[in-house]
Amino acid sequence: MGIFDKLSKTAKDKFGEIENAENFSQSAQIKAVDIIKELSGSTTEQTKKIPDNVIVFTSTSGAGASTLAANVAYAASNDPKLKLRVALIDLNIMFPAQNIYFETKQELDLPDLVTYLLGKSTLGDSIVNKGNISLMFADNKEIMDSINCESDIAIDNFTDMINKLRSLYDLVIIDCPMKIDHTLCNTAFYLCDQIYLVWDEGLSSIANAEKIRRNMAVTGIDSYTKMHIILNKRTNVKYTDFPFKKLNINLAGILPFDPAIIDSSLKSQIFIEKGASKSENANTFAHKIYELTNTIVRNGGLI
Repeated sequence: MGIFDKLSKTAKDKFGEIENAENFSQSAQIKAVDIIKELSGSTTEQTKKIPDNVIVFTSTSGAGASTLAANVAYAASNDPKLKLRVALIDLNIMFPAQNIYFETKQELDLPDLVTYLLGKSTLGDSIVNKGNISLMFADNKEIMDSINCESDIAIDNFTDMINKLRSLYDLVIIDCPMKIDHTLCNTAFYLCDQIYLVWDEGLSSIANAEKIRRNMAVTGIDSYTKMHIILNKRTNVKYTDFPFKKLNINLAGILPFDPAIIDSSLKSQIFIEKGASKSENANTFAHKIYELTNTIVRNGGLI
């Protein structure tokens, strides 16, 4: 079963009867609206602080998505005005980063994200708690583990996991590589409520943005309404708004570059927690992380 078939099955089941009707009558239109409301969850009373609380951080290459995901997770869980319960999932199966940021050792025999996806451990056993943040990542896995995570059972378990975490946590953050052609990553993009695509100053970030959205749309991902851009590693906070107008895409935040941020990552530190620097850019970065976090929860419908 291909990605498109897997992700579009529900839509086909729901809309098949209407799609094949020759006369789209008024009653059929009412039925379609009711179905859309049901699928969107608008007919269900929301009890969470953030209705759309599953977000993805991603980038094409080296733009700092993992660093931002870790810092936003820390900000969301430690900001006195928020104090959110945060789940942070690292979908980089072979080369995870979040365990490094949060100083969590990898051990081969421990239950982890992969053992859960393959049905070999429970959700609770596969989570590592660090303060107010619950982490899920892969422990010392290799290429066959990554391949196995593309199986139907792994995707079904991942879908079930996201649905459970959505109700258990205030904010679910997925650190996801830009692998649209991989079923696991594609499913994360499909299931999430907001996608934060991280750009650096490189031309490829801008040049590939529309290509990314088009390819996501092919597999049923609503990339044109739920994608936002974060400008990261800016050596100059000034920017032209032409790309955003041209692409009709929202700019969620701008964060400056500073060597202290890289140094903090190399020391397995969350910069806004333990990073030390007196530079203006470093202080601006810390301030902007909290601003970005508040923007993210507002985009999710904070109530």
